[in-house]
Amino acid sequence: MFILSFTKLNVMKKIFLTILISTSLFVSVFAQADGEAMGATKAIYGEFGGSGLIFSANFDSRFRGNNGLGFRIGIGGAGGTGGGILTFPVGFNYLSGKGPHHLEAGATITLVTAAFDISDEGSTWFILPHIGYRFTKPSNSFNGRIYVGPLIGDGFVFFPFGGLSVGYTFK
Repeated sequence: MFILSFTKLNVMKKIFLTILISTSLFVSVFAQADGEAMGATKAIYGEFGGSGLIFSANFDSRFRGNNGLGFRIGIGGAGGTGGGILTFPVGFNYLSGKGPHHLEAGATITLVTAAFDISDEGSTWFILPHIGYRFTKPSNSFNGRIYVGPLIGDGFVFFPFGGLSVGYTFK
């Protein structure tokens, strides 16, 4: 499953990076135009499990205000003797709730690149639709998330799968 030709791996990385950069630019322009007037909430957090598989560092923002539609983008991975994996989660989510308590629903697509030695490297992807709980105040505070959902990959489904994150919210 992880074995792809070097050419296919480079093409997949270029396509993924193009999508990632385009999404980031679009989101930055949209957030600048609408978010500043509405005080869009932003967060950084470390996630265990979930869309980063083992661990990932993420940036999350609402398009407007403290609730509603938002996005997340991150990088994660794990390494060990003889190889490791690198993950790139990108997704959209929706928050609903009052005060610091929110219901979160969303979906993330993650590109996974793996290298176990020079002759054995490749990439794959998976999607994690999820539902969970998020504790976050509008600004300058701790945030935490816990969620569950199926892990859908190239030819497999694993349920239940979930994640736990802790971080910091700011405007």
